[in-house]
Amino acid sequence: MMSRVCPRWGRLTIVNDIVNYCRVTHNVDISPGSVIEALSDPTRRQIVTLLSGGPKRAGELAADVGMSAPAISRHLRVLLSALVIADERLDEDARARVFRLRPQSIKTLQAWLDQLMTGRASLDAAADDQSDRPSV
Repeated sequence: MMSRVCPRWGRLTIVNDIVNYCRVTHNVDISPGSVIEALSDPTRRQIVTLLSGGPKRAGELAADVGMSAPAISRHLRVLLSALVIADERLDEDARARVFRLRPQSIKTLQAWLDQLMTGRASLDAAADDQSDRPSV
């Protein structure tokens, strides 16, 4: 049996004597920038809106958006890599994947926007104070 060397951060999973897979896990920090970039496309925003109603299969999303399977797959890949959505395999059919929204990514973006607006409110208040003072 041949063995494959995995990177130091990976874990070797022996599936059978012929094929070995490296399963690599990463500590990923969801940044507002990656979420904004993923949501910059109107089609991806439409997908997120559809998934806010509950999990859906890729075929259902493609039909709702009106795109081909390969085109929707590219958009799903971008959303998956930005951790905006997650996919799960069904127990009854391991080939089928169901996509769902990851609320944590939206909460991260919301927290950043709230922080931005809090800073903006203090700047607006300071500007109002300056305009209320009589000029000399």
